[in-house]
Amino acid sequence: MRWKVVIGNLGSILKLFGLAFFIPVIPAFYYQELPIFFGFLPYNALVFIFLTFFTITLGYPAEKFTRSEDFYHNEAIVLVSFTWLVLALISSLPFLMTYTLYSPVDAFFEAMAGITTTGATVLTFPLEAHPKSILLWRAVLQWLGGMGVIVLSVAILSKLSKGGLSLLEAESPGPEITRLKPKIKETAKSIWYLYGLFTLMLIILLLGARVSLYDAVYHSLTTMPTGGFSPHSNSIAYFSSTVQWIFIFFMIIAGVNTSLQYQAFGGKLKRLFTDPEFKAYIAIITTGAAIIILFGVSQDISIRDALFQTVSILTTTGYTTQNFDKWPEILRLLLLLFMFVGGSAGSTSGGIKVLRILLMFKLIKRRLIEYANPKRVLVVWMGDSVIDERTLETVAIFFGAYLLIFVIGALVMVGLGLDLVSGIAASASSLGNIGPGLGLISNASFRSVPKAGRLFLAIIMWIGRLEIFTAIVLFNPSLYKKRRLRNLLDFDLSGKI
Repeated sequence: MRWKVVIGNLGSILKLFGLAFFIPVIPAFYYQELPIFFGFLPYNALVFIFLTFFTITLGYPAEKFTRSEDFYHNEAIVLVSFTWLVLALISSLPFLMTYTLYSPVDAFFEAMAGITTTGATVLTFPLEAHPKSILLWRAVLQWLGGMGVIVLSVAILSKLSKGGLSLLEAESPGPEITRLKPKIKETAKSIWYLYGLFTLMLIILLLGARVSLYDAVYHSLTTMPTGGFSPHSNSIAYFSSTVQWIFIFFMIIAGVNTSLQYQAFGGKLKRLFTDPEFKAYIAIITTGAAIIILFGVSQDISIRDALFQTVSILTTTGYTTQNFDKWPEILRLLLLLFMFVGGSAGSTSGGIKVLRILLMFKLIKRRLIEYANPKRVLVVWMGDSVIDERTLETVAIFFGAYLLIFVIGALVMVGLGLDLVSGIAASASSLGNIGPGLGLISNASFRSVPKAGRLFLAIIMWIGRLEIFTAIVLFNPSLYKKRRLRNLLDFDLSGKI
């Protein structure tokens, strides 16, 4: 392990990330938040300006540790994992320095919930009472974290492009990295160009629906990363039905594999409807909404509300238009199951992912057939491709690891005093990077969770965002041994599912 490579490249990322702190300066000036200097210079603006220079300055000496060079596989894993932790810590500073939150644990929780696109919060309600610059900072964190800070860094920083594939594989929000361009740097750029374009399209549509500029920008920054933060206490229920339909459409897009988005945007729409995962994704949404409508007749649940909550929870966005914690038990159970499923592989959604669910069902089906016919040799197909045995084994391992971490999380939450439903929902919501849950956290507010539980759940969010393996392999001592091997692990992340 060459620690100078890790620290040096972390410094480069910090220099780039520091620029993000300047964005909330705009609303701080516009809304004149605490104008304490010369009668017009807002205190909050000074905080964010200071943090801009502080983070960039912090990155400079760290960057000097190393020159531009390729990564070994273990170094890429450590760099990605540490980057998310360090960025969450630095991102927590605005909450403390503006006295929005007073506890470092709460500030870290809020920052981690933002950058992992979880959408959970410990801010006091009503949210409208908080400075708009602070609220916008949460949205900026979600937008950057949605597609990945490392992906952005690979696209912009030439020194990271040499080991870019290893970095993207370690940070990947989906099971695999699909090259959209021959060079990985160009692939990273294409991903962010498309991500930015969809964000801009949503801003324009919301403005056309007479949403204020602040709300249009804010919710576009939190919709495309399937983040779910809103500056309004009643979330998307604040807006008209027309606006809610717009959100439904873009949440569905955000939950689609980025590679399919790219191909469809390029005119290859047929590719969408021949993709097995996309068809399953749409089928789950349709079936889920139909079940909610069927069993929600007594609650007067509209088609729009049924579809909205199905899409919001399945894509792990976490917006709400109704208090679904008051829905019939069967519908609450359905939404809890959706928390585990998540969106498509390669999307900004969290959860297990539809592709893994499909492969797991195919694996179970094959095993049942083999039990009945021991001499029969079967392969697993996904569309026109045969899935290799190593990939299927990794899927099974991922399922086991995901469920084990979920169970541990639920046990810890119940052990800290939460009721069973709230504890289960808190663990599932945090691991799936969703936000709202059931019981005490139905409105995505985790203030009822003890402080120790908030810190624990922040780590669970981090593990969920890094797709389990990248985070838990940090506890493998062999990762830190000085070996010049690309593949140090018992499983190959370059082919992970």
